[in-house]
Amino acid sequence: MAKTNESKIYDLLKANLKNVHFTRIESHTENGIPDVNACYNGVEAWIELKANLSKNLGLSKYQIVWIRRRIMSGGNVWIMNRAPLDKTLRIYKGTIVREPSFSFLGQPTLVFPDKIDWILVKETLFPRR
Repeated sequence: MAKTNESKIYDLLKANLKNVHFTRIESHTENGIPDVNACYNGVEAWIELKANLSKNLGLSKYQIVWIRRRIMSGGNVWIMNRAPLDKTLRIYKGTIVREPSFSFLGQPTLVFPDKIDWILVKETLFPRR
């Protein structure tokens, strides 16, 4: 079976972020839960994977609500976007969806058009306490 583009992003994360505990989430019980839960040095992060250039990053209304609630509760949520034909990795802090009228692509926290700085990615996703 061919891998989805989101699965390819997940594989890229696992291959390059060593010592991070990843769990891929496939939930049919609650709409909107991000694709990945990850933990490194006691810092937990939720990561939604997107492989498109759509407005709103292609987030569903359920995903927006889930991310917004988690952010409001002090959670650490990220959206990783890498369109198949573009190959640029864009990483957005989940706070971009906190506005009720979220209907635009906010500025990414990190952008890697070519070589990805995986040390910077790890430091950003899992800030030291």
